[in-house]
Amino acid sequence: MENTLIFVNSTGDTFTPTKSGAIATWIWEMCRAAQGFGIEPWVLTRSAAVDAYPWVRTVELRYPFPPKIRGAGRLCGWISRRKGWAHIRQEAWVSRLLKTIKKKEWQRAVFVFHNDPESVVALRPHLPEARLVHLFHNGNHCRSPWREGFVGSVDAAVAVSASCARWNESYFGGAVHILRNGVDVRRFRPVQKMGNKRPVIGFVGRTDRQKAPDLLLRAALRLAQGFNGFDVQILGARFYGSHESDPYQTMIRNLGVKLEEKGVNVLNHGFVNRLALPRILASADIHVVPSRWEDPCPLTVLEGMATGQAIVASGCGGIPEIVGSAGFIFERDDVDGLEARLRVLLLNDDLRGAYGRRARERAEKRDWRQVFSELLEIINF
Repeated sequence: MENTLIFVNSTGDTFTPTKSGAIATWIWEMCRAAQGFGIEPWVLTRSAAVDAYPWVRTVELRYPFPPKIRGAGRLCGWISRRKGWAHIRQEAWVSRLLKTIKKKEWQRAVFVFHNDPESVVALRPHLPEARLVHLFHNGNHCRSPWREGFVGSVDAAVAVSASCARWNESYFGGAVHILRNGVDVRRFRPVQKMGNKRPVIGFVGRTDRQKAPDLLLRAALRLAQGFNGFDVQILGARFYGSHESDPYQTMIRNLGVKLEEKGVNVLNHGFVNRLALPRILASADIHVVPSRWEDPCPLTVLEGMATGQAIVASGCGGIPEIVGSAGFIFERDDVDGLEARLRVLLLNDDLRGAYGRRARERAEKRDWRQVFSELLEIINF
């Protein structure tokens, strides 16, 4: 099956619109884009307790259970780490992948792995005729012997941004292709806004310290000292599809209460699944991506751009590569810089509209069909 394309989900990740993250979204969108090229990829993934994305060619595998015998888990974990595995169940997972690949007779297929260098290196001796491609969504640390064996095991290494590619090149050696993420510009698109509606500043993502929604709320509080003619919308939760609390969530809620006291409405929708996201996301006017960490290529930037919002984002990781000249960039953790950019956009409707149109035009050049076309060139499919 030389013309078979298989997306292998990251170890332990599920493939759902409600309990999964960016990698599952990437796989789903690329499967749909592939259809326009007459290609129907397969997906290999961990099974989930909730409905998976509706992709017929999905093979769900049960994730291995850890040993239940007292003391056995600790011993197995020690053995796994000595072998270099990231965690106790990874070796068993790779065995299940290999068993499925052989059963399906995919020994000569093209595989695209995600954030999983250990699996690529471990499977290469068993799949000498297959083409193994690895896509870095982040900087991927791993132990020996995987780090040393990675370059000799892959037919192509790819990363979602130049920033991410440089990191992994320095860590693993060898060249890494760049394949930036995309957006479905038919689903994520501008919507008609009510003329008398107060402008809304929006955030989408995990509500954790790395994604930094607190920066947006702090900047909004400073704005509200003398101007409260805006609202704030927060879409997201600490974990995908759940609402567990921690001190950071409490801090965010408290900042929201302070904003409400100053006359700013704070619309906290919590986690929104992928299928419902476009409509709610598009209801905002300014899209803020305040990440503190080296965010390689966040989907939320492209999705905010596609909905025609003015973009204000931190200059971390690959974010400036996506935004280009179509939005405003501020320095990591710079509340003053974020406030200043928001103030300019809030007080100038024409400027806000112009940057929204500019963002949409840039997003249209990064539709998932374009990304899939670039993938085909890289993997020589």
